[in-house]
Amino acid sequence: MSAVMPPLVIGPIGPATVEAFARASGDTNPLHVSAAIARTIGLQAAPVHGMLLVAYLHEAVRRFLPEATVAGLSTRFMAPVPVGASVEISGRTVKRHEDGGPAVLRLFVKTGNGVLACMAEATLSRAMEDGS
Repeated sequence: MSAVMPPLVIGPIGPATVEAFARASGDTNPLHVSAAIARTIGLQAAPVHGMLLVAYLHEAVRRFLPEATVAGLSTRFMAPVPVGASVEISGRTVKRHEDGGPAVLRLFVKTGNGVLACMAEATLSRAMEDGS
């Protein structure tokens, strides 16, 4: 049986958050902080850093399964999330360990207007099951 993760809404993800992430991560690509530069490549707004969305995915898993350890997280970005947008992260268990504990979660990031921005799979460590 697939366990459904309650949706987590984050945002709006404003310019101050994106600029703080750029400084903290060292990813100071001006594309993420300048709408004018984003427009030169056909975007309507600057896009949120993909790795910031990955951090939000980790947070969604932590809230759903506080005892879990994410051993791996693979992501596929489908569409940019514009600065100023909110996102909704949802997911479900797609694979379980032999004892029934969750092993893999499939995760989805959608923008506030329903665009699928990212799909991901989080692999959970067995350490969450046996305390090691």
